Parts: sequence; C-alpha cells; structure tokens
Amino acid sequence: MFYKHWKKFLLSLCALFWSGCSDDSSSDSKELIACDLEQMCPEYGIMYDCENEEDEISGNFENCTMSYPACTDTYYCEDDVTCFQSTDDETKTFDCRDEKDKKTLYSEDEFKSKYYVESERIH
Repeated sequence: MFYKHWKKFLLSLCALFWSGCSDDSSSDSKELIACDLEQMCPEYGIMYDCENEEDEISGNFENCTMSYPACTDTYYCEDDVTCFQSTDDETKTFDCRDEKDKKTLYSEDEFKSKYYVESERIH
C-alpha cells in the first residue's frame, strides 16, 4: 500500500515542512521610527516655593521649600514629529506634534511601540 501511494505521501510531507517556513517580508511587523534625543539639564539654579509672597520678595527663604529645575527631554523623530517628555507622579507621557502642529499624546508604552532613540543623551 505504501509503495502504491509513495508520491502522495512525499508531497504531503513536503507541504507540511513548507508550511512551517515563514516569509518575514509579508509579516505584519511594524518598523520603529528613529528619534534623536536632546536632553537639556540646567547646570545651576534653585527654585523656591514660599507660602508668604513677601518672604520670596525680600529674599527670606527660611520658610520656603527648595527644588531644582528638571531636565527637559525633547525627541526629534524621522517622521518630522517633535515630542516632549513629561513625568507626572512617576508616569511618563509624550506630547508629540507634527509639522502641521497636530498634537498627539502618547503613554510611555505607546511611544516605545512606535519610536526608538537613535543617539545617546546630551548633557
């Protein structure tokens, strides 16, 4: 019986192995868009938050809270989109604008699924 149907058996085996091969060019994978990161960090400076405005005006900062200015991260992407990163309660968001000033707000995961950073950070 095997001798009589060996061609069909061989053809089925080839089809089985052929179906296991994948063609990467037809996959639905989406290529990420490259971005350059520019990080601007102030080298000096202290900000004071005073409850009493007169203390701030007079320079009496004893009853004020002190903070340092944060770095600004700006992403310049190859699709002509500029994104500004902000952090609120340890959650990163990306405010992106295209050439026509169309605004899109991304979460960190959404941003990373579309873009990647091409260069190192600039201090």
